Parts: sequence; structure tokens; C-alpha cells
Amino acid sequence: MSLRTRLLILVIAAMLVPAILVGLRFAQNRAIEINAARDNLSATSDDISSDLDEKIQGTAQLHYGLARARDLDTSDKAACSDFLSAVREEYPQFTGILTINPDGSLFCDSLRTNRTLDLRDRQYFKQALVANGTVTLEPVFGRLTGTSVLQIAYPVRSSGALKFILLASFNLQKFVEFHDKRLSSDKEILLVDRKGTILVAPADKNWTEPAGTSIADSDLFRFASAANRERIGEVTGRDGRTQVWAVARSPSNRDAGLYVMVGLSKDGLVRRANRRLYEDLAMLAVASLLLLAGVWVLATLGIGRQVGRLAAMATKLGLGDLSARIPEPHPRGELGGLMTLLNGTALSLERQRAAIEELNQKLSQSQKMEAMGQLTGGVAHDFNNLLTVILGNSEYLAEKLIANKELHEIADSIATAAERGSDLTRSLLAFARKQPLMPQDIDIGQKILGM
Repeated sequence: MSLRTRLLILVIAAMLVPAILVGLRFAQNRAIEINAARDNLSATSDDISSDLDEKIQGTAQLHYGLARARDLDTSDKAACSDFLSAVREEYPQFTGILTINPDGSLFCDSLRTNRTLDLRDRQYFKQALVANGTVTLEPVFGRLTGTSVLQIAYPVRSSGALKFILLASFNLQKFVEFHDKRLSSDKEILLVDRKGTILVAPADKNWTEPAGTSIADSDLFRFASAANRERIGEVTGRDGRTQVWAVARSPSNRDAGLYVMVGLSKDGLVRRANRRLYEDLAMLAVASLLLLAGVWVLATLGIGRQVGRLAAMATKLGLGDLSARIPEPHPRGELGGLMTLLNGTALSLERQRAAIEELNQKLSQSQKMEAMGQLTGGVAHDFNNLLTVILGNSEYLAEKLIANKELHEIADSIATAAERGSDLTRSLLAFARKQPLMPQDIDIGQKILGM
């Protein structure tokens, strides 16, 4: 395994724990974003419900003003209808404004239909008969328009006696369309009455239940109508889609039997958080890759190249080239120290090689001298044998020629020369045998005269 690979493994191991911690932080942020999206969904439903409450309060104030208009205190049905028609043009949020006689029959309306309607079966009418100074509410489909409306009825009394009932039909469809434009495309608004009838269905093409359909037996309606309901719940519809719904908590809407709900698919709820998580993880991955790439480049340029110089130097040393050196500049740190040490080692080896070569030369010379000593010893030994014969014969001749002085001197000279030769051979034998020599004092003058 190369040094760069080891270094990368070490970096990856060092990054593993921080990466896990960052990943856990990203997952925690995802959970926070999901909870924030759920809270936003609940706040949206409450905002819509609050706006509807304001519209109801505004309608109540309109009723209070119309109840004192002289144009309504008339038996002229046509004039009354014309007046209400003019009022309705100023308030397009209503599909119609009308007055109802105490017996439940329609008197005049802004649509000027001149139809005869018996409204005694309407819940808002029954409540208005006993109400005093307050409006009564009922979400229904209008008989004249067929549009889902919130009927807002106000009893007009004189000295406690009911004169007539003012009724304004607030257009729930337009109300939802107005808010739907302000919401993101993945959110949808659903209005349901207390019986489970859909008053306004979402415009989403994935929604399969049209307005007027009953969802009384569905999990969604049971969740919406639960007495102690949670703010937000996940409901799987008949089409198999799981959606997150938030039900408005307005008591007035609930008392009126109107459930305002804002829904979002579960996938849509977590999509943004997932996208943020994926973006964060992608950024983490890119940062990790950049870091690994930087480490790889650093290892290649800062370490791999220097290790290559060391390897080349070691190869040359292995081949016996002790003159090889790693040239300057050397990097700092351990690698530079190793290069300096390797250069020093090569220099030391080179010096040792020179010393060894010098010792080899001396050894060779010593071996030559030893061989010469052995040769000299052999020659000296044989020569000493010859000198022994010469010395013995010269002494014998000297004794025999004692009478002849001249020949006697010649024989003595031969013996003296033989003795000197014998001394020389003893010195050569001592050299050959590496015997210690015993120096003696001599008289150089005598030696010269003797020669």
C-alpha cells in the first residue's frame, strides 16, 4: 500500500466522525424544517379561518346598518329588491342579499328573481327566530345559485317583535379561490360542513371528491370533527395518498358547523426538507472530495515526489554508487532530515570504502612481504647449509696451512666471510620467522677495517 493511499485512509478516518456529526445535524435540521412546515400549515388554516371570522363580523355590521335603512322597511317588494341589488353590487363577495318574512317566506332579494321560497326548514332561520342582536350562521349550497355559501342571518326586531330576517349569502367558493391564489401550489383548501358534505373542494387535479360529495365515513372527516382533535394529522385518502391536514381551531366556525382545512401531501411536506438535506449532504460530499483531492495533490507533490527522490537515492546506493547524493533543496521536516541523513550515510560509506581499499592495498603488500619472507627463509636456510660447509672447510684449511702464512691468511679470510654470511642468514631467518631481533652495539670503525 502506497504512502499516499495510507495518508488518504488516515484523512478519511479523521473526517469520518465530523462527517457523521454533520450528517446528524443535517438530519436534525430536516426534522426541524418538517415541524416548521407543519406549524406553517396549521397557521395557514388559522389565518384563513380568522379572515372568515372578519368577513362574518363585517357582514354583521352590514346587517346592522341595513336593518335601519328605510328602503327595507317597505311593503314594495320590487323597490326592496332594487335596493338590495344595489347593495350587493357594492359587496360582490355575496351571491345574494335578501329579506325573509317571519313566516319563513322569501320577501325580496338582490337577484330580483321574484321566486317564492319557503325557508322555514333552514337551520339559520330557526336560530334567527330566537336570536336577538346576533347573527346566525349555516354553510349550505344556495337554492338560487347552487353555489356553496355561508348563510349569515340577522333578525331585525322592533320593540322585541320580529319584523324580518336579513340574510346575506357569503360566497365560500370565491373566498377559497382568493386564498388559494396566495398559497403555494402544493397546498389545498377544503371546506366541509358538520354533516361531512364537501362545500368547496380543492382545485388540485389529484383530488377526486367534488363539491357536494359526502365524506362523512372517511378518516379525514373523523379527524376534522373530533372533539379533542389534534392540530395536524396525517390521513390516507380513498385514492391511497397520504396527506397532512391542518384544521382551523376557530370556535365560531366550528359552532357554525364549518370545518376549514388546509392540506399538503406528505411528500410535498418533506420535499423541501429533503431537498435541503440533499443539498447539505451534496455540499458536504463536494467539500470532502475537494479536501481529499487537496490531500492527494499534497501527497503527490509534497510527499510522493520527495519519496521518489529518496527511492532513487536508495536504488543507486543498492547498486554500489556511493557517490550518489540527493541534491538541494531539501524539504523541511522529517523528509528533509531523512534526505540529509541518507546523504551523510552515503558519504560515510564512501569514506569507509576508501579506507577499506587502502587497507586492502596494505594487506596485499603485507602478503607480498610475507611471501618474500617465506622465500627468503627458505633460501637463507639452504644458503646457511652451504656456508656451514664453507666455514668448516676454511677452518680445516687454516689449520693445515698454518705453516704457510699467506695461505693461512686466505683461509682465515674465507672463514671470516663465511661467519659473516652465517650472521646474515641468521638475520634473514629471524625476519622470515618474525623473531624479535636483539640489537647490539657495534664498532663501525672496526667493521670498516674488517671489510
